[in-house]
Amino acid sequence: MSVPGATRGALVFDLDGTLVDSAADLCASLNRVLAAEGLPPLDLETVTTLIGDGVQALLARALAARGADPRPARIERLLPRFMEDYRAQCTRLTRPYPGVPETLAALSTAGWRLGVCTNKPIELSLAILEACELTSWFGAVIGGDSTPARKPDPLPLLTTLERLNCRSRKAVMVGDDFPDAAAAQSAGTAFIGVAYGYGANRLRAWPAPVLFAERFVELPERVERLVETSA
Repeated sequence: MSVPGATRGALVFDLDGTLVDSAADLCASLNRVLAAEGLPPLDLETVTTLIGDGVQALLARALAARGADPRPARIERLLPRFMEDYRAQCTRLTRPYPGVPETLAALSTAGWRLGVCTNKPIELSLAILEACELTSWFGAVIGGDSTPARKPDPLPLLTTLERLNCRSRKAVMVGDDFPDAAAAQSAGTAFIGVAYGYGANRLRAWPAPVLFAERFVELPERVERLVETSA
């Protein structure tokens, strides 16, 4: 579990595409919704490229990929159906990325407070963290419905840091997509991108230089590099 009284600062992680690979469960629920609309399924590789910015964006991108109407009214109609399906099976195939538990243990031992800031609803986020046996490492978990705003707005990240009792200038956001980078920039935290994540290609187009970790196990070295640079 997290080290009590850790003083080095805070590391805040995105969930999907950063800590856990949830694409298979999202793909299964998405395809059942598409089937109910009379639309053909999408393959896992395609769905992986559509993940990011929350469920509404996923549904809109999936409909557009099938040449269907992605207008907000249709998304609002399909959202409860998707959530009911996904809630029932969101932990079936979702797993942590290689090295996540061991790396979180190393970071905690090194004195970092750890948190999660995701656009996934808090109920599902907590269920996935529990199923993946990651819950004990985090002193704060903020979901997409935990605050009035979602990433890229900085409010969720700032709320996570408040619960971790950490100032922005002593924190690092770790994520795989531009909403993570944008939230970090607006909140005044440093940022590390994970190159294996779902939104990594979009993140590479971020206008500012991004320090990437190719694998999760590289994060301790990347964090130390940031610390040395800012010292």
